[in-house]
Amino acid sequence: MNKSIKGKYLLSSLILVLLVMPVFTTVNMLSTADSGTTMYYIYNNSPQYSVLPGSIYVQQLPSNYEIPFAVLLNFTNYQTLLSITNEISNHEAKYLSPSQFRSEFYPSQSYKESLIKYLESYGISFTGDYGLILTFQGTVGEIEKAFHTYINCYYYPNQNLDWFGLLGIENIGPFYYFTNNVTPSLPYKVGKYIVGIVGIDSVDPKVYPVIRSAWTLEMHTIKSSDPSLVSSVLVTPKAIAQYFGFTELYSQGYLGQGTKIAIEGVPESYVETSDIYQFWKEFDIVPRTGGLHVVYLGYYTISGQSSENELDAEWSGVFAPASDVYIVFSNGYVGGPALVGNSLNYYYEYYYMVNYIDPNVISISVTLPESFLAAYYPAMLWMIHNIMMQAVDEGISVLAASGDWGFESDNPPPNFNIGIFNTIWYPESDPYVSAVGGIFVNATSTGQVQSISGWDYSTGGISVVFPVQNFELTSLIPFTPFFQRTYPDIAFVSAGGYNIVEYGFGLPLIFDGQLYVWYGTSGAAPMTAAMVALTGLKLGDLNTILYHISYLGFIITPKGFAIGMPAWIPITSGNNPLPAYYGWNFVTGPGTYNAYGMVYDLRLFYSVVY
Repeated sequence: MNKSIKGKYLLSSLILVLLVMPVFTTVNMLSTADSGTTMYYIYNNSPQYSVLPGSIYVQQLPSNYEIPFAVLLNFTNYQTLLSITNEISNHEAKYLSPSQFRSEFYPSQSYKESLIKYLESYGISFTGDYGLILTFQGTVGEIEKAFHTYINCYYYPNQNLDWFGLLGIENIGPFYYFTNNVTPSLPYKVGKYIVGIVGIDSVDPKVYPVIRSAWTLEMHTIKSSDPSLVSSVLVTPKAIAQYFGFTELYSQGYLGQGTKIAIEGVPESYVETSDIYQFWKEFDIVPRTGGLHVVYLGYYTISGQSSENELDAEWSGVFAPASDVYIVFSNGYVGGPALVGNSLNYYYEYYYMVNYIDPNVISISVTLPESFLAAYYPAMLWMIHNIMMQAVDEGISVLAASGDWGFESDNPPPNFNIGIFNTIWYPESDPYVSAVGGIFVNATSTGQVQSISGWDYSTGGISVVFPVQNFELTSLIPFTPFFQRTYPDIAFVSAGGYNIVEYGFGLPLIFDGQLYVWYGTSGAAPMTAAMVALTGLKLGDLNTILYHISYLGFIITPKGFAIGMPAWIPITSGNNPLPAYYGWNFVTGPGTYNAYGMVYDLRLFYSVVY
């Protein structure tokens, strides 16, 4: 019996309001209080973000009400860090080790202790140290005094949540919530490295379950009487590998030896490793020798078994057969069950990867709406951006699935509407992340790849946060946009089959001991991560390399020119609904790739520069 899985991936929205990243410009404003003490204002928690437009004040939250909360910490020496990161991301300086990065740019233990002591002086209890996150418990009265703010209860009367004047999430309200109505502040000495506070408002736990539903692959039994939806033949990893040049790499010994692929887990979830091993055995292209490591932090698994992460591990592992695959789950680890429902554990998985795994490449299919973060949660956007910066400085490449709901999340497949609109996704839109769009594979009746096109539900879009990047301005890819950060940056197989519609199913997955079929850019990201791992190198910031490889194989490096192979495959058909065409487009970015040629070019770039 055939079964199908609908993708859980993340997309984007055409918002013509181009923000100048308020998160990055106002976080450390100061003023002098009446006592003469210089105060530090945490503007990422100001009412412009925390109080939803249209909210109705109800009452002040009772002063004895207990609230668990977390303080998010910034890097130190930030201007120096930005300068170093610019050199490293442009491949003009050597990578840092995790320990080097922490010693140079993490707040000191003495600073943390002074912050903890300050909050404890108001009766607030310290509950945990998670690197750049400190957790606490306090009453409303204690928190209000410590942070010089007020916490009120509000009623949000609307059915939908908007951002930037457009529909964001539908059918989420109405609801009651609490939040602060005065920008928090505290003495500069103890506040100077604070990015934001999580928990003094309850908006994130209202939105998080909606986003989490997009992280869960929806499974359906599809009757064989519907041949347009479920392919009569599977498009196997072997067929894809043969068409896109992976088998040539394997024949020459490029298997990913000594490399690590780290996969962002769905927080509060788990995988059945037997499914992954079974897939590797049944669908291997060459025998797999790499290991599988599943890291569980915490024990709160309310989200259940993650088909998404089983897919990520199965397909990345089969395409990079000698690479070690890591999946990281933070299951209520940060702050315990009291803080589950916030995005803290999502963030912490990235933190753990860059500090304790130090992989070659990170694959992400679990992401957040960029517009939500920019409009209501800039502190978390800042924190994740910082971790992406740390990843690049350590030579870690980061790839993220662009999404499965068409241009700007407004054109979903008819069988998978998640109810989130007018947004691209984050961290895909981060300049240090390569967003992986989708292509559709047309297979023959025997399962061989016959032709390819842009996948009609591949998400592309325009960032409302990040300006145009230097790699876009200097791109060798024709028609690369130069007005704002845009994505995707590369594309690969996201759907396919024999004689099926674009939202049909033909790619295999083993989940819960059974064979399913799926679609989505969630598969394109781990397959492309595997391609990067096959180089056997730590390549760091991929975008500054990809955009400087021309369609003819001409490569620009910081140390001169090189002639590689024509690795890019431009995609000239498909609509999301914007059309794919020769050159950069919102369906596939620069296009898809021949793996043999792309690995050759990436290794050539590295050999010239390093």
